[in-house]
Amino acid sequence: MDVEKLKKMNELSKELKKHGMADSTKEAFQKAGNMVRDEAVGDVISRSEKKPEERSSFDRQYQIMLERQNRQIAQEVQALKETVVALQEAVEQLKQAKPASAQQQQPKQETQATFAKKQEPKQHPKQGGFTSEDVAVDKVFYFGKK
Repeated sequence: MDVEKLKKMNELSKELKKHGMADSTKEAFQKAGNMVRDEAVGDVISRSEKKPEERSSFDRQYQIMLERQNRQIAQEVQALKETVVALQEAVEQLKQAKPASAQQQQPKQETQATFAKKQEPKQHPKQGGFTSEDVAVDKVFYFGKK
């Protein structure tokens, strides 16, 4: 079958489907083949409508590969689900153990808060707690010979 005829058939089938004259692509292709009236079109249509028993070995291999990957993905998902369940159980155990440890940590937090209040805040020299008496002007600026 000629490439030009195939292009023409494809364009015609797209137009038929676009305008609602055909419900499916196969039907549009068949109608386009009837309009073009080519015997090679019948061969293409018959090849596209093969029965499932006539599948090639490639299709079977592809199907087997897909099934293997689906099983592998299902196993990984199951492992992830088990991990999530284990983590949820660990979180629940930590929540149950938390009240006892929270009572022990409470006095430590209170002592840290009182200790922080007792310390006097130290002023950092770059933050500027200076007065004019703290620094002599002649020590900061150079006026020449001395």
